[in-house]
Amino acid sequence: MKTRALVFLAAATIPLAAPASATTKKECVASYEQTQSLRKEGKLASAQEAALVCSHNDCPRVVRKDCTEWLAEIEKSLPTVVLVARDEKGDETADVRVFEGDKLVRERLDGKAMPMDPGEHVLRFERDGAEPVTRKVIVHEGDKLVRIEASFKKEPKAPEEKPAEKGSGVPIAPIVIGGVGILGLGAAGVIGLLGLSAKSDLEASCAPRCTDAAVDPIRTKFLAADITAAASVVLLGTAAVVYFTSGSRDEQKSAMPRIEFAPTIGGGFLSLRGAF
Repeated sequence: MKTRALVFLAAATIPLAAPASATTKKECVASYEQTQSLRKEGKLASAQEAALVCSHNDCPRVVRKDCTEWLAEIEKSLPTVVLVARDEKGDETADVRVFEGDKLVRERLDGKAMPMDPGEHVLRFERDGAEPVTRKVIVHEGDKLVRIEASFKKEPKAPEEKPAEKGSGVPIAPIVIGGVGILGLGAAGVIGLLGLSAKSDLEASCAPRCTDAAVDPIRTKFLAADITAAASVVLLGTAAVVYFTSGSRDEQKSAMPRIEFAPTIGGGFLSLRGAF
């Protein structure tokens, strides 16, 4: 307050030579006050403009001295930025307008540094025939020549994921299943023939008084042949279904059945395990 009182006193004691000089001195005092308040608010760009006015040679010496010192301090703290834009091809372009809110910051880019108050800023870059590009930046006090770049080049779209292609050619699963089914029919035939051969031997040796101990192995062979034949028919049917409804190779692999054969006295059993 003491400094401000001295400023007013100095301004009041200087003779008023003409109306133009009186107006200039009023502007000096007003700019002197504005410089201080704007600095406190962090509006360094506006404070710089005010300090330029009150540091002019037409201002009172006391006012001019303070404003000159403040101007040097403000210029040191005031950040500067360089606005850059690239067109759709990725080349640097000057045909861009830059806004901050509704305020036009640049009508056209010129590559020159410009002052910008410290803090958060949201800049909107506009170019004819293109969608606006928004850049949100935080400018720090004392930063110089901060590059703020906006690109109007469209990013390539990520390739869409293609659905898994079905296996080409003849599917593997039905071939394997069908092959096992055919082998099963062959095994059923062999077991059946063994049963018929044993039956013929009994008929020639002990019929019609053969014991159960002699007949049971033959019955087991016939039963094994029937079961194996039935399982083989199921396998062949499954192979046909898988062939006409086959999906990708991964699906065929997961659907692959497991064939198990368990030999027994007088024959064997063929079993099928898997998902159908």
